[in-house]
Amino acid sequence: MNTAEFDRMFAIEETHWWYQGRRALVRAALDRYVDSKRPLQILDLACATGMSFRFLADYGDIRGVDISEETIRLCGERGIDRIVRGDALQLPFQDGGFDVVLALDAFEHFEDDVAAMREVYRVLRPGGTLVATVPAFMALWSPHDEAYHHFRRYRRPQLRGRLEEAGFVTQRMSYSSMAHFVPVWAMRKLRALSSKPVEEATSDFAVPLPGPMEWLAGLITRTEIAIEKRVNLPFGVSLYGVLRKPD
Repeated sequence: MNTAEFDRMFAIEETHWWYQGRRALVRAALDRYVDSKRPLQILDLACATGMSFRFLADYGDIRGVDISEETIRLCGERGIDRIVRGDALQLPFQDGGFDVVLALDAFEHFEDDVAAMREVYRVLRPGGTLVATVPAFMALWSPHDEAYHHFRRYRRPQLRGRLEEAGFVTQRMSYSSMAHFVPVWAMRKLRALSSKPVEEATSDFAVPLPGPMEWLAGLITRTEIAIEKRVNLPFGVSLYGVLRKPD
């Protein structure tokens, strides 16, 4: 990911509607699918700037792993030191050491995503839970993905198939941010017309929304999360799954 994008993420993720929505989605998944024992041993894969250490601190003990020195530096600015610099394809952890692994917009960054999924499977305890989010639909490919150094965007059968190939059992898989799909598609098509070189690409977060639009986007996201507790959404900007390592 471009270094400037890490700095941008660090600056906005506490208050930005999209990051707040993803955090709410993760907490809802943990409350529903993970047993009530506490503290949980949690690994945040490709932990970026370490926000999971704040919004999930009440669930247990969290460790982070990321290959980027920049992310480890930013985590240090938040006073977070339980970060290991490591490769997702060779995680520096023992077999079965974690109750939960978070892969929040992580797998799309790995050329061999199934290898990363198998490593996650290895470090989870039997019966442990993976909560994963990924960007959805190649139709939404844009400078945003180039700035983040993505290899792909996923459809539900593709993500489910690869995770099950790695050994997981799917408990839940749904698209999210359905109401944002058309506006995001339109905005990204317009941004793509700029034809900037890949190395100069910037994420959608470089385009600020007016305050009322930020508020509305957040309201829509919260409403969708309430709906997703009952039904799977048929499409969306993102895709999330809750998967289990068999006992």
